Amino acid sequence: MEGFTEIVEGRTKLLVPPLSLTEKVPPKTPAFFNPAAKLNRDLSVLAYRAYAPRLKERTLADGFTGVGARALRVAVEVPEIEQVYGNDANPSAIKAAKKAAELNGVSAKCRFSVNEVCKFLLNGNDREERFGIVDLDPFGTPARHVDCVLRAALDGGLVSITATDTAVLCGVYPEVCLRRYYGRPLNNGYGNETAVRLLTSLMALTASRLELAIKPVFAHATMHYLRVYAQVNVSSSEANDVYSNLGYIRHCFNCGHRLAAKEYENAKCELCQHSMKTAGLLWTAPLQDAPFVTKMAEGGDEKCRKILDAAAGEIDVPYYFKGDEISSKMHTNPHSVAKIVEKLQATGYKASRASMNTGGFKTDARIDHVLQALS
Repeated sequence: MEGFTEIVEGRTKLLVPPLSLTEKVPPKTPAFFNPAAKLNRDLSVLAYRAYAPRLKERTLADGFTGVGARALRVAVEVPEIEQVYGNDANPSAIKAAKKAAELNGVSAKCRFSVNEVCKFLLNGNDREERFGIVDLDPFGTPARHVDCVLRAALDGGLVSITATDTAVLCGVYPEVCLRRYYGRPLNNGYGNETAVRLLTSLMALTASRLELAIKPVFAHATMHYLRVYAQVNVSSSEANDVYSNLGYIRHCFNCGHRLAAKEYENAKCELCQHSMKTAGLLWTAPLQDAPFVTKMAEGGDEKCRKILDAAAGEIDVPYYFKGDEISSKMHTNPHSVAKIVEKLQATGYKASRASMNTGGFKTDARIDHVLQALS
């Protein structure tokens, strides 16, 4: 196809603009393709393969499909998914996606359309029914589309939502974050996890308004994007309980103390008496469903398994510490995360690696107790 070149990602042939393979920032014309998002798509393939047995209808909708990279990979690499629907506002991108479907021999199970994303999602599948899996991977914020994604998912279905407005979610523009996500961020060492929890909170609050409830099964923060996978259930009683999963994170920028709290409060740090900063409202319940994440890891390469193994073993604490943060306070050479986790566990605390930072760890110990255990 003129203006496009053929590549292979995973086991799938794709037609992409040549400049997208060489430019630091992939151009949006004639169509958008981001090769750096391969890991994102690799994890999606694993997630959809693991989730497929739970689905009543094995269909997938990809609202911002671009040249069809994710939709086509699912069609080729997740045979359990019976029908794939890809949509984009760019006709050139959809033309490339259709041609690539032919190259892969999956045209019969693929439907591509040119439409505004919410119109596409709310039109449903060929029988005007909702979808088993709904994937949203937009440029920037997904906030304006979350309603449509949740409305388009079947009861018991899966939604996966990406956010790339990380500067907003990680605390650079707190007022914008409050407007988009109904919560304040924190610009600190574990801001990417706080960001994921703000996105999850928006999903949960939006779902509750629609008499729905979500249950996150996997979430990750990689490079410039965040992504949450969540099961959607039609349940007014579960929707009523949404606030039991939400709360706040308080952080002291003086001594590094941090904790989860149910209520917003201008509190002073119990360790050093400085004023604490507060993030939230945000999701404070678990983000990772360990059995599901373990199942995902069965088919992954080493890079995927590293993320998934950490996520499956992660303890239920809504923040993490960084190893170099602790060594800086102790004025010592950096401790390895494995050694820190081992020492904390030996002292009687819960501890694990942090899935959203390879140099991070989670523990139920306060920072002063962490320093004491490592001294």
